[in-house]
Amino acid sequence: MASIQNAVQVMVDKLVADMEGNQPLTAEEQALVSNAITKLTDNAKLEQAVVAVAESHINDATSTLQQVSQSTGAALQTATESLTQTSTTLDTKSSKLDLLDSMAPNLNRVESLQATNNALQIRPIFPMTPIDTPSSNATHRRATGVFAVYDNSGDTYLVRTGFTHNANTEQCRLEYLRLNANGAEKTTTHTSFIYSNAFEQNPASKIYYYGTSAYLPLASKNNAADIQYEIVYSTQDSQTTAVANYGGVFCKSSGFTSITKPKQNLDATDQYGISTSTNHSYNQVGVLYDNVKHCLVMVDEGTSVLVEKYRDGNVVTNTAIANAEELQAYVDAGDFTVVKFIYHNIQHTYGFHNYNQNESVMNSHGVSYYGFFGRYNGVTKMGEHKYSAHYRFTHERRLEPVNYFFSCSTGHYRTPSSSGAYSSGAEVKVVLESMAGEILGMYSYQARPYHAGYDSGILGGAVSCINPYSGAGILNEHYTYNQYGLGRTCRAF
Repeated sequence: MASIQNAVQVMVDKLVADMEGNQPLTAEEQALVSNAITKLTDNAKLEQAVVAVAESHINDATSTLQQVSQSTGAALQTATESLTQTSTTLDTKSSKLDLLDSMAPNLNRVESLQATNNALQIRPIFPMTPIDTPSSNATHRRATGVFAVYDNSGDTYLVRTGFTHNANTEQCRLEYLRLNANGAEKTTTHTSFIYSNAFEQNPASKIYYYGTSAYLPLASKNNAADIQYEIVYSTQDSQTTAVANYGGVFCKSSGFTSITKPKQNLDATDQYGISTSTNHSYNQVGVLYDNVKHCLVMVDEGTSVLVEKYRDGNVVTNTAIANAEELQAYVDAGDFTVVKFIYHNIQHTYGFHNYNQNESVMNSHGVSYYGFFGRYNGVTKMGEHKYSAHYRFTHERRLEPVNYFFSCSTGHYRTPSSSGAYSSGAEVKVVLESMAGEILGMYSYQARPYHAGYDSGILGGAVSCINPYSGAGILNEHYTYNQYGLGRTCRAF
């Protein structure tokens, strides 16, 4: 039997010559017949009909075409019934799909509750990698105060304050570092001796005693999306060994010549209730951070105009600020966070003594402490010369303060005697909470004395930092049984 394509052509030719008294078909009619047959070439009956026509068996072709018509009609009827049933089924399922609109909020709530439940699980902290050198020499003492920014990548950017000034030991230096998200190592980006008898106007290797620092995500002047972490100083503009001569704020990369002195005692409060500090005190500095432009913002002392500080320089705006009311209105109209810098020479941070409820420096061994860093119940305890400061840089690229609560329970030791020695253990618990009251993580670290008759170190400030995105942090009991330099990375699993 000829192929369907050949048969069609033969049939058309015969139709033109013989059908209906040899009345020829027009070219348009020939095309219509040809197209109609071609589109139905997958029908076996039709193919038989076409071939029959091509072979001059018109009667056979007519019979076969009638069968095709009947078959097609029946098929269409069946298809119509099937479509009707399917439509009814889809209508039913469609009404159920409408429930998804109401299910979405419920699913979000389930996810939120699950995340909260995970955050409420107290996670044990494990030491990982030494980052300080143990020594019986007190010059290896490492301060416990930190300025920390927890990046959403899991990395942490830290200022570790120096324990002493004019010290010759590396561990006593002011240190700026990045702590890896895996908790396995740190990368020191810069260290500096803290000098009280020397001054360098573009600090590359040393920084002055009268000053504070921060380590912040800052954009470049021409690209707000180009964000990198940058060391920021607040320091003097000339050497003095007695009275601080306040100079202002500048970024390390852009250099000392970009220093800007904020207008004195012109302050505003951010969305979290934290106020800037512009009293020109060398150890109390609070600066506005713009969460849209990712820069620091301050009112210049000399011109009273707003200056934006990026990591690669300043942008002097045309916005003049005459008083605190105008500055507050500017802050309220934007998205700002106040950054509280940390004093270069904090040895230990402050906490409450469990025994007498007094707030004091946490520098005693075998003593239980509790307290918080951040802003809680209308009280701000961040940075400056008493506290650590903790922030997070979110997935939405916003710098937000974090409340850092701690409580340690330390059993006191007993001196060895003929009846034996008792050396109790200690535990510190830490909770990180957002300013909105969201629990970001709960952690616990337990320690035992390393020698009979001695304590477990200063547990109140032992957890220097712990990143809620990665669970990576730093542990430092400061001193235990004639050993200093106990800092090491840690992880909560």
